Order: sequence, then C-alpha cells, then structure tokens
Amino acid sequence: MKTKFTAIIIAFIVVSCAPESQHAPDAAANGKAKPEAVPKLKAYPLETCLISEEGLDEMDERVATVHEGQTFEFCCKPCLVKFRKDPEKYVAKLAAATKG
Repeated sequence: MKTKFTAIIIAFIVVSCAPESQHAPDAAANGKAKPEAVPKLKAYPLETCLISEEGLDEMDERVATVHEGQTFEFCCKPCLVKFRKDPEKYVAKLAAATKG
C-alpha cells in the first residue's frame, strides 16, 4: 500500500513539474489567438437631436446610444427613450437628413 501511495505522489510531482510545452496548447498564452474584430462605429453626423430637432448642446443632458453600428446622439434622456421605442423610424429619419 505504501508503494502505491509513493508511486502516486511521484507521478503527481512529475506531471506538475513538466514544462508548459507538454501541456495542451493555449492559443491565448502563446500569442496565436486572433483578437476579436471591433466594429467601427459611425459617428453621429448631425448637430441636432433627431427627436426634438433641438441643438444637442442646448440641454445639459446630452446622451448617446449605438444602433446597428451607428451612433445616435440626443439632447436628453426622454428623447433616447422615444428612440428606443421605434429605432427604425429614426434610422430612416437620419438617412433622409444626411442625403444630399
């Protein structure tokens, strides 16, 4: 029994002292991991809020959100709430405002 116990302890020591290269490869540890692509966000092109049509700097609560890679800026939180209820309406409004 003592021999089996000693053999198990020796096996454990040998395995735990083995160099890293003998363990399963870790892509992140060896520098071969590909970083996730970070999507490039489109800047908000207007100086006015799409909801209230007021200047973005007229209120102290200026807020922003990203929808489908496009940044949208609003003059206040209530306008952001309205945007979130029907974002496609305001996506179309932004597209119409930036044509030309």
